Amino acid sequence: MKITKVQLFVHDLQKMQKFYSDQLGFALLESTGDYFTIAVGESKMTFEKVPTTIQKQYHIALNIPRNLFYQAKIWAKERVGLLTSEGQDEVYFDFLKAYSCYFYDPEGNILEFIARQEVNPEQDTAYFSMEQVLKIGEINVTTDDILAAARKLNEYAIKPINDQKIQPDALHFLGNYEDGANILLGPSERLWYFSDKKAVISPICIEINDMLQLFVDEKGQLTISQKR
Repeated sequence: MKITKVQLFVHDLQKMQKFYSDQLGFALLESTGDYFTIAVGESKMTFEKVPTTIQKQYHIALNIPRNLFYQAKIWAKERVGLLTSEGQDEVYFDFLKAYSCYFYDPEGNILEFIARQEVNPEQDTAYFSMEQVLKIGEINVTTDDILAAARKLNEYAIKPINDQKIQPDALHFLGNYEDGANILLGPSERLWYFSDKKAVISPICIEINDMLQLFVDEKGQLTISQKR
């Protein structure tokens, strides 16, 4: 499974474009008065403007080369600062064999650099920039109908890694370990790692393998369709 494109929704389009394109340095692919799209390694992210009455909050993990984690941490500290938990600014996930660190964008979305030690390739460089980002590694689907969403995803062979049992009040990592890409399926009101922010049911569109589209509406209902 590859997360080839995600469509997120924002309130202040100009501020978000300046952050992602100018401050972080993502390549800007397209920009209008209503949306902009950036290249995220092999993936793409589109940000579309919506009224402030629409609640949203996202978690996006960016796969980086396995040998550049500490360079990426230094790079992020200099530009945005890192989130901490119990005095630590990084974490190692044994079940993913990955190092991660976190920071916010201007609208409180949680960005993550994740260096999967068994899956992500190395790059022959001692420096880090957004050019080293490989692809989108994680994106959240927040809904309070976890069981129904999991059943729909299962129909398209998007299943929990390690055969994790679906629980209505837990966070689940869906997708193949070897592909280095996961849908994070979880309920609202759950605290995000390294953050005091609670998950919010948010509209989102996720494209898988250039052909499968997952759409979550403002009520957390998931629909899945195939591109023609």
